Amino acid sequence: MTGKNLISVNSIPHNVEALARKIKREAPKLQELDQETLEAIAKIVITQRLTDELNEKVNLADIDYKMEKNIFIMACGKSGSDYTHTAYLKSLKSLETYCKKNNINILIMNYAQADDFIYSLKGSPNSIRLTIAAISSFYSYLERRYSTIKNPIRGTKARPEKKSIKSIEVPDDNEVNIILNSIPEPERLAVYIMAVRGLRIGALRSLKICGNRYTATSKGKQIYGELSNDILKEIKKSNLNNKTPFAEYSVNALKLRIYRQTKKLFNEGKISSAFSAHDFRHYFAKTEYQKDKDIYKLSKLLDHSNISITEVYLKSL
Repeated sequence: MTGKNLISVNSIPHNVEALARKIKREAPKLQELDQETLEAIAKIVITQRLTDELNEKVNLADIDYKMEKNIFIMACGKSGSDYTHTAYLKSLKSLETYCKKNNINILIMNYAQADDFIYSLKGSPNSIRLTIAAISSFYSYLERRYSTIKNPIRGTKARPEKKSIKSIEVPDDNEVNIILNSIPEPERLAVYIMAVRGLRIGALRSLKICGNRYTATSKGKQIYGELSNDILKEIKKSNLNNKTPFAEYSVNALKLRIYRQTKKLFNEGKISSAFSAHDFRHYFAKTEYQKDKDIYKLSKLLDHSNISITEVYLKSL
């Protein structure tokens, strides 16, 4: 050992943190250390690294992924719609498939692997962004529960940019009449209630009617109100249960059935577009606002949490 050495083998601490502090304090240069000292430092660093990796693997082995996934899905299902629940499941399934195919441990996915996963996703920019948001939420949930897990999605530049949403196509009065006179139950009644009362498609499955009053769950919260005599007549005219007309139909199934029926009419040249279920809620907003231009009344009827949402709703029309 030369006189230039500032650190002797016997004085080297046996953990990386203490070693780093000592080197910073005494500030030796690598060329000032002899071979024996360098080898001793290398052994300490390697041992510490292997210890950290082993501890991390032990901690990860204690994590029950399936259990944590189920807890997360149940939690998001309590506050969201059936669509939200399904979207989260679908997003996590796509991540699991990718990790299995590429031999990646889903619990220790790194930033580069996360970016590669995002680049592999197919679909519209909006659908990809929704998938990314769902997966990022899951990682953030795990991150709060386990110190060894980090969210690899956070801060990614691979996320596609938002694109302007195309203008909403809303049926006119004549098209609504054509649709109502052409499609079967339960699609017909669902379209009628959305077009005349403005309820969300997601609220219909939980819709319960007692007299002229109704209750339902919409966007994770309980809503209630009154139904007009015209709506009650249409419900009685249908072959559906008068108290819970849509209880046996899932939200996604009902949305798909409505779209298929309107697409069929569009292909036959009877209407101008294949309308989605949500377009009939926009139809209600447009026709209701035109009656008295009362945006506050409309906001309440649409069950919007903020008047600014209603303003955006009307601007899109």
